[in-house]
Amino acid sequence: MKRIRYLTLLWMLLCCIMAKAQFNPADPAEPGQLPSKLILAVSPSGAGYTSGGGDIIPGTSVTVNASANTGWKFVKWTNSSGTEVSTNRSYTFIKASERETLTAHFEFDPAGPSEPSELPYKLTVIAEEGGSVSGSGYYLTGAVANISANPNSSYYFDGWYYPNGTRFSTDASTTYTMGEGPATLIARFQFNPDSPTEPGEVNGWRLKLTAQDGGTVSADKYILKEGETTNVKANTNSNYRFVGWYHGESLISSEATFVFTMGNGNVTLEARFIFDPSSPGEPTQIQQRKFSFMLRGVITKPGGAIEFPILLTPLATLGDMTFQLNFDNRLNVDVANAILAETSVPYTLTYEEMPPDEDLGLGYTSYKFTFTGGSMVVEDGDIPTVTPILTFPVTIPADIETATSYKISINQISMTLEDESTQTAGTRNGRLYVYKNGDVNGDDVISITDAVSIVNCIMGNPSENFIEEVANVNDDEGISITDAVGVVNIIMNNGALMAPQRDFVEPE
Repeated sequence: MKRIRYLTLLWMLLCCIMAKAQFNPADPAEPGQLPSKLILAVSPSGAGYTSGGGDIIPGTSVTVNASANTGWKFVKWTNSSGTEVSTNRSYTFIKASERETLTAHFEFDPAGPSEPSELPYKLTVIAEEGGSVSGSGYYLTGAVANISANPNSSYYFDGWYYPNGTRFSTDASTTYTMGEGPATLIARFQFNPDSPTEPGEVNGWRLKLTAQDGGTVSADKYILKEGETTNVKANTNSNYRFVGWYHGESLISSEATFVFTMGNGNVTLEARFIFDPSSPGEPTQIQQRKFSFMLRGVITKPGGAIEFPILLTPLATLGDMTFQLNFDNRLNVDVANAILAETSVPYTLTYEEMPPDEDLGLGYTSYKFTFTGGSMVVEDGDIPTVTPILTFPVTIPADIETATSYKISINQISMTLEDESTQTAGTRNGRLYVYKNGDVNGDDVISITDAVSIVNCIMGNPSENFIEEVANVNDDEGISITDAVGVVNIIMNNGALMAPQRDFVEPE
């Protein structure tokens, strides 16, 4: 009976898809147009980040922005067919009625800002009901990020919390030191209609401040009468540059601090920032490194097998090298069958298991890899490419804990240059993100909500937390209604099929 009920619900959702296909928002008889999806992509992955995508009403003006990460430069925007549409980082156009994809292309720029010892990780700050927050952004390990929470009228700030429910701080404005991986902090507020923190609420209008990644925002007052003024301030975090205060797409002020005059209605102002590690006044960058390792984040499923790459970008001719890889003990890593990349002169690879690394603590297995007798030649004027210098098989146990991640890190690096001198390298560690097959929203529970999310994706409106790798339940070339039915089969204990991994790209 339950199976019939679930399948009936999916049939109803499929009918909605068919009804939507027959809907003609351009017909004057219709009340208005439905939003269409604008997807923003980055090529190559990890070279930069974008903003401005989402569900947008056709016919409206859209501005998308692209910012390069350290050591890269922006080149162009291309559309879904690969045609160049702009060479400006900020590109404005009119949204079409169909689903669109814009790709920001970057080139490696060895003459750009020096490589940090690690590439930035994403800090996400989220507000629960009752207030707003600011301070999200990309930060290096060890960097200090300013975060701020502002309660709404009749609410008070309760605290900053980690996703597991542990409280981080009770200070509304505080700092967070970035660790070795992405982090999320949640601001919680409590309803208190007798809260005296915001006087003058009667006959006043609400000023709401929001911030893009890269800074925090504040005001002297948030409830103002018409014509009343308040000081509004944007604080820029390390490696970011302030762009301006915006009301919708209208620039209100290019000054970080300005006097705002309230009009006749509630107002929302957004502070916009751009990632710019070369901004004047930012902390001194770490000395230029000639080599950079990047370990990716990969999404996979229990019982799956993946080929995990170790990526290297050389800025100089490279001879022998050594490095240590550290794996979470819960992963089954086959180092004996590691695959070497083709280089100018082939290397000979040897490896040995190392004693536990005290800096890592328990729970990790470490191997030292030694490359001898080969070379990677970089000629003058060459633009280095990201090379998978080593790829090794990893098997994910079927009984592994899901909705979590498992760290793979690199350290103890020594690179030999042409003059026989040695140097270390910049690094970014990687993780394996493991989710149950069909757990589309990543909450570790497979329910009819996941099936509905798949249907929404088919309709062109995937949720922000939609995990495509586990939504493709039947392991075919795309996501379809059969995957939603597959989720129902999982719910009804009829089993699930495993799908291979894909490289994981962090949300913009």
